[in-house]
Amino acid sequence: RAMPDPINSYCLAVANRTSIITSAYNGIPETLILNTIFWILFILLFTTLRHQAGDFGRLALVNSNGNKKRWTEIFYSRAASVVEPQPSTSTQVSPRPSTASQPSADSTPLSPVQPEEGIFGWIKITLKLRKETILLHTGPDAVHYLSFQQHLMAVMALVTLISLGIILPVNFLNSANTELYDVNSFGRTTMANVAPNSPWLWVHTIITILYIPLVVLIMRRASGRNAFKKAATRTIMISNISSSDRNKTVVRNYMQELFPDVTIENVTIAYNISRLYVRNAEFERVHDARLYCEHHRDKDTLMAKPDMCSCKKENAYEYYQREERKLSGDVARLRASTMNEPLDIAFLTVSTVQEAQNIVTHFTPGTYRQWHMMFAPSPDDIFWENLNVKKNHWYLKFFCVNVVLFLVLFFLTTPAMVVNLLNSRPWLIDTESKISPLVSDFLPTLMLWTLSALMPVIVAISDKWMGHYTRSKQNYSIMTKCFTYLLLMILILPSLGLTSAQALLEWTFTNETGRWECIFLPERGSFYVNYIITAAFIGTALELLRFPELIVYIWQLLKANSKAETPYIRKSILIEFPFGTHYAWTTLVFTIAIVYSVFCPLIMPFAMVYICLKHFVDRHNLYFAYGPSNMISRKGGKIHSTAVTMTKFSVAILVLVMAMISLFRGDAGMARFIVLIISLAITLTLFTFMSPIKRCAATRRPSIVEIAGPAPIYVPDVLRDQAIRNSSSTRPSMAGFGGYGSDSVSDYDSSQYSVNSVEA
Repeated sequence: RAMPDPINSYCLAVANRTSIITSAYNGIPETLILNTIFWILFILLFTTLRHQAGDFGRLALVNSNGNKKRWTEIFYSRAASVVEPQPSTSTQVSPRPSTASQPSADSTPLSPVQPEEGIFGWIKITLKLRKETILLHTGPDAVHYLSFQQHLMAVMALVTLISLGIILPVNFLNSANTELYDVNSFGRTTMANVAPNSPWLWVHTIITILYIPLVVLIMRRASGRNAFKKAATRTIMISNISSSDRNKTVVRNYMQELFPDVTIENVTIAYNISRLYVRNAEFERVHDARLYCEHHRDKDTLMAKPDMCSCKKENAYEYYQREERKLSGDVARLRASTMNEPLDIAFLTVSTVQEAQNIVTHFTPGTYRQWHMMFAPSPDDIFWENLNVKKNHWYLKFFCVNVVLFLVLFFLTTPAMVVNLLNSRPWLIDTESKISPLVSDFLPTLMLWTLSALMPVIVAISDKWMGHYTRSKQNYSIMTKCFTYLLLMILILPSLGLTSAQALLEWTFTNETGRWECIFLPERGSFYVNYIITAAFIGTALELLRFPELIVYIWQLLKANSKAETPYIRKSILIEFPFGTHYAWTTLVFTIAIVYSVFCPLIMPFAMVYICLKHFVDRHNLYFAYGPSNMISRKGGKIHSTAVTMTKFSVAILVLVMAMISLFRGDAGMARFIVLIISLAITLTLFTFMSPIKRCAATRRPSIVEIAGPAPIYVPDVLRDQAIRNSSSTRPSMAGFGGYGSDSVSDYDSSQYSVNSVEA
């Protein structure tokens, strides 16, 4: 049913200007063709760059013998790698891929990565990566994330079949008035084409209700919903220690007095290493550069520029020798002064997990010592440099950051409004007639995607500034805030024809029920189809190319005093996969697709393309581009289980919107409205009190699992002796790698994990 003109003028319109190829279906064919062309060009560019590289991207970052390496080898690489599993403990070097290893007949099943055959061999290798290999090479976080995507693919495949096989024929063949929407009109495929009093609308209502158990029953099988870790549970983190008690002997004696039957293996005090951390990073940069100069064949002619803004140069080897001596003294002095700045945090390691559980459960703060006990996160998961941030300062940062983000969202416009604002500018309208239609037609959707991509970046930067104590909490915070803001900015506000959260608040205090008419307009559905097409093709291709990291790498090269700092720069840019941001984006697209699947069934094939391409790109990047990740904290797997839980917002929003549409579009929809509202009430009750997403099993899996072997050492890398730093797996400045030039996994022992531990 076409909406009356007053409604079209009442709702915020999103322009779909098409004139290059065809004006049919609100420009969807044109957007698809343009995106496909750009996607092919980006894939060819990536393949060419990767073909120029010599070895795996992230292994090139820690290769110290890379004075002849090209910049392409840092990001786009293709050489063979064979995993050679070895017995290990939690403090030994775990098995890693090695470019020196060659494929052999004795290769284990965990090493399927062989030399690429042809320029497009990387596609075949990525598709053939096994779960065991990803677990060993990248860590359990990657396995949980890919399992989450695979279950989304199963849900979206079934919804796509229902949308194309049932809903699309019902919408297309039951037109209320063929003069309103012809066969080439996008509105002909939507629910707006069906008369408000048609009994066929019960098909949409029944399918909407059936989507609830469909999403729940499939997503509950994702491994991330019950993502527990084999964490260092024999270690307890004690906080709120008074200044007079910040001593190993005092902590040990007090705990031994309270729990005489407990065997205490080790006590470690945390120190304020914020200044030492920064200075040590400078020392490592100079030290690596000096080593580079020593082994460089042109040591005598290699020059360094001490000041970036100056043209003065001097011998690089002599410069780095002098700087290393100076920084070495500074680091030694800071390390000594750091030992005089103990924090109110200590780590207590006992002999068994049962003893640790007993202490955490039965410890009661006394009148003198108001200590707090909790299971310690893994050393790899801790931001040691942030432990000095006082809780009241952290909460002040938390308040300021979230207030600023809320005000930006509340008073500024959504990305869709920015696009419409540009469409309404007279100067832009005049310019539009003078520029190519290729630019003017394709720009709005691409601009929306670009502006939407900036918001998670702002959230991530602000969260890093807050100074979270652990990586798992930082990723969790980024994921929840990004999903909330994206859901409001990309789906809810534009669907209601609103420009900001301020307009949403104003609308809630008025009786403008006509605002619900804005939802599910044909133009609105085609806009989201174009949006998902852009995210599926251009968005995933740009994730494969990773231009932001390349820009950071080039900027750091420009700031370097000489090319001797290149190995350190390669090592420093290696980061963990940003699970928080990618979980939010993937869940948002899934939510948009499910919400519009009933009204606009044509959205589902393109959403299916998105999740397939996204899964392939993330699979490649997790293995080849990013460092290993294992957020093995107490409750560290919460990010994975919460991502699974967030998928239920899609069906809840779908049922609510369908109920409102049944109420406000015609007088014959009251029965459907009552059925949908009852279904919504039951659904929300189940979600709130019974948690249907969680595992339905007779016995719950233990959330605490004891590790075999010695417990990890709770000492930051900058305070360890050089011998210990070289012999144990630590995290110097990037996640997952031991020392400079090392191929060791992070502190967790990959042999302790199996595919069974991360499966449903």
